[in-house]
Amino acid sequence: MVKLVVHIGHGKTGSSSIQQSLLEAKDELLLQGVKYLGLMLEHAGNADRRAWQMKGGSSLFFDQTPVSEAVEQLASILEHELVRLEEHGISTAILSNEWLFSRPDRVIEALKIVQAAGYEVKIQCYVRRHDQWAQSAYSQWGLKHKSYLGPIRDFANWLPVWGERDIRFWPALSIWHAEFGEDLQVFNFDAAGDVVQHFLQLNGLENIPTFNDNVSGDPLFTVAQSVFNSRKTAQVLPMAFDTIVRLAEKSDENRVLLPTLEQLMPTAEMLERIVEDRADDIDPINSLLESSGEPLLSFETPAKPAIHPTPWEMDQFILKLLFTIAEEAGEMRNQIAELQLEVAELKKDGAS
Repeated sequence: MVKLVVHIGHGKTGSSSIQQSLLEAKDELLLQGVKYLGLMLEHAGNADRRAWQMKGGSSLFFDQTPVSEAVEQLASILEHELVRLEEHGISTAILSNEWLFSRPDRVIEALKIVQAAGYEVKIQCYVRRHDQWAQSAYSQWGLKHKSYLGPIRDFANWLPVWGERDIRFWPALSIWHAEFGEDLQVFNFDAAGDVVQHFLQLNGLENIPTFNDNVSGDPLFTVAQSVFNSRKTAQVLPMAFDTIVRLAEKSDENRVLLPTLEQLMPTAEMLERIVEDRADDIDPINSLLESSGEPLLSFETPAKPAIHPTPWEMDQFILKLLFTIAEEAGEMRNQIAELQLEVAELKKDGAS
């Protein structure tokens, strides 16, 4: 019979990367006898589709479908899908959705029905150290996705917004443990390394590449996105910043961050070595200078190292540039307003 693997998260433990990697490799998975069912069974083959059977259907299922209906629908689709997959020679089906971790009520009951029908059900979960999880969660839902009103809050003032979703994992995990016992497999995210490859190897999958999705971004973009979001009183979704990112990357063909000027320029040791290695070049030049009554090339004082501009110096440069752009934009607005008036006058003259 087909084994059902249910990956329940937890969030911020590489779930999106696991899901994206499974999706990208869906054809290869089938060759290895594995079917990826998606987050909400959107890849199941049932003809009678439910409204929540789509990638973004978690809220429809968990928040808008009555519990009894949700249990019946989920169990029915799973049972029929596992029968269908067995007929096609598939040995394992994978469902992955981090919503499952903290919303076990209707899901566990449905999985128990599947289990009672004789199918092997394995629950797989990754947990992460609480301090690093808190930092990642704040970056995601406190900065990138401003899920509250007003300006950006610091971590301490964001915690009340997080509210009942406390940074505690055992209350939900204990429910899964009580229901599934040894069929619940829990893994340490921090010790797993590449969590995608860990998950793939755990389930006997080979030669599947890792596709990273929703990973912690570059601090530069996180800071920029935080400033962008803080301008708005309303909530701001992460994709609102995508236009800015595309604009920033439009002319940045290499997409690399330069090191500081000190790191770009040669070190004192490199410069000393140049002088030592060029002695055969320096000596005849100094002889010529001496015969001309000129001071000799002197290397007693080391070359001055390059100094990277201070943040304040760079701030002034950027501010001056922004002020110039703002002034030119103001002039363009005035010119457009004047042209609009002229066009309006020409229309009046034409009408008369």
